[in-house]
Amino acid sequence: MTSMTTTDIEGSAVLIVLVVALLAATTAATAADVVRGTATYRERMALPPDAVLEVTLEDVSRMDVPAEVIGRVEIADPGNPPYPFEIPYDADAIDERHSYSVRARITRDGTLMFTTDTATPVLTRGAGNEVELLLKRVGGGSTGPSPREAAAVDAVSGTYVGTLPCADCEGIRFRIDLFDDGAFYQRTSPLGEGEDAQVDAIGSWTFAADRSSIVLFGGDREPERWRVVDLSTLRKLDSDGHEIESALDSDLKRAEGLDPLEPRLAMRGMYVDLDEAATFSECLTDRRFPVAAEGAAADVERAYREAAHDPGAEVLVSLVGRLAPRPSTDGDGTVAMLVVDELEGLWPGETCGARMSVSELEDTYWKLTRLADRPVTVSEGQREPHLVLGSQDAQLTGFAGCNRMTGSYSVDGSSIEFGPIAMTQKACLAGMETEAAFKKALDAAVGYRLLAHHLELVDKEGTIVARFEARELD
Repeated sequence: MTSMTTTDIEGSAVLIVLVVALLAATTAATAADVVRGTATYRERMALPPDAVLEVTLEDVSRMDVPAEVIGRVEIADPGNPPYPFEIPYDADAIDERHSYSVRARITRDGTLMFTTDTATPVLTRGAGNEVELLLKRVGGGSTGPSPREAAAVDAVSGTYVGTLPCADCEGIRFRIDLFDDGAFYQRTSPLGEGEDAQVDAIGSWTFAADRSSIVLFGGDREPERWRVVDLSTLRKLDSDGHEIESALDSDLKRAEGLDPLEPRLAMRGMYVDLDEAATFSECLTDRRFPVAAEGAAADVERAYREAAHDPGAEVLVSLVGRLAPRPSTDGDGTVAMLVVDELEGLWPGETCGARMSVSELEDTYWKLTRLADRPVTVSEGQREPHLVLGSQDAQLTGFAGCNRMTGSYSVDGSSIEFGPIAMTQKACLAGMETEAAFKKALDAAVGYRLLAHHLELVDKEGTIVARFEARELD
């Protein structure tokens, strides 16, 4: 047996250290040679199964030539947003003097449905390798702007009015305005009960799968279904999309020359105030409105400036207001503006969520955003409170603010009950107050409501004790 000298051992140790360092450097370089992120859109709709998401990494340094594609990834049938992606690239091809950006688009049969309308910088000039992309819908159709679908949307768009039967009143006057951007305004007025009884609603509409009817999504109410009888007639359907068996009239007729509706209702949207020019992106329609300097606009502005958020960031607000024409700031006619009548709340850390789709109660990561009427904010570096309800074992798992939690739950219709909640026993400098209130809310919850991508837990009086927003569950 050959004996090893001290020099041999020291040399071997150095060699091992060098090999380990080389492997670590190679692993780090490989991990860094990927641009990763998520792509999403605000429309509350599901993509058809033949849709394709394409994300590209481009060199955009030269304005006089087309961008050079450095990397690309395609995802067929991506499902519901948000969409995680990774784009591998050759680090040796990256020039620190150049500018690089990431773009995304969704197509169907070669027709563009969604696209990013801005370039998101990455890799150089202070940008990193992680991005979040927001895609915008192209054209008028909520289900994809193919020429045929866009023509159908244009043909159906318009104003429809009529009086439909009512079980406990003389009748209900309906008016529906369908817009070619996929938004709708609706007013229902019980006959003989005055203006105070009228109810306004706004939201998004789309064609149903059978293409012969449309669906109106309007917040926390059930979607409404209407048959397109012809280009002058809409017929109300039941909640399952079937004809209502009745001898009474259930048709609305197209009307021309009516003044635009000015809906007044409770709304939610993303608010931002930059250089004293405030805008409001309404959640259900995805329409952006300037905020008129009247009514309770000053209350919203004050709450926005006092809230904890990054400068210039959009913040979710809930309010009661009107969408009404006001003189344009450039003096050229009028534009639709938001007139705020009452501020209900401002909720940093919460968003509108996607439109025209609904998250499931179970097997969804639910981020805690409110406890009663108090927004839940998370400090930088702090883990966010959340829960997941596992369908396979009816077990709750999550994080309460300082400690992990587990427990059981049961669901019966819209009722929910949480069993004993067990927690780890850490003590934290931050998060303990939230944790105690979170635990109290779970103990008090007896029911739940699913509102698209939001979950509300309510107590026996129907008061909201906790509100959550859906996040993708890995």
